[in-house]
Amino acid sequence: MTFLLLIFLIAVSATIHIRAEYQNKRLLIYIFKPLTTSLIIVIAFLQPIEVSAYYRIMIIFGLFFSLGGDIFLMLPKDRFIPGLLSFLITHIFYILAFTSASSFPPGFLLLIPGLIAIGIILKILLPYTGDKTIPVIIYAAILTLLYWQSAGRLNESFTHSSLTAFIGSILFIFSDSTLVIDRFVKKFRSARLLVLTTYFTSQLLIAYSI
Repeated sequence: MTFLLLIFLIAVSATIHIRAEYQNKRLLIYIFKPLTTSLIIVIAFLQPIEVSAYYRIMIIFGLFFSLGGDIFLMLPKDRFIPGLLSFLITHIFYILAFTSASSFPPGFLLLIPGLIAIGIILKILLPYTGDKTIPVIIYAAILTLLYWQSAGRLNESFTHSSLTAFIGSILFIFSDSTLVIDRFVKKFRSARLLVLTTYFTSQLLIAYSI
């Protein structure tokens, strides 16, 4: 019952936040964006542990850094680089969690789809990133490693934890890719809806992988 209530509250909070983004209601954004991620963190704390304590701790640390990234990216002044750094640290914690539950490095063939996808995104993106090119490339490399390790873990052991973490990782990459294309290449109206729905879903799935 508690879990279902939290899912409901996350859905309501995320919906209010997304609506506020489109209506540019800053106070609601400042309340409900961090609230949604905070509720996901509560899910991570309350999950019955199906994995190691180390895995759980790494995921929770990652969620807290993503909360910091949320705050940086919603501020009125440009805090893109601090936000990017916060989410980069988030992904490193997630990778450490996935690595603790599977072999490293995974098979090279599993890396190929990730390299192709990230390569296409960078080809579209890099002509527009200017002085942020190096941070964007580093972040893309970490995303590729996140995908590779989560795919390797799923390939090695098909479990509830590995499946939800893998889907969460894919959605996180989609969310981040949509965000930077909207920011640097071309703005489009549905971007925030796509970014936020996939972002919150990915975080929820990764928290649920505990």
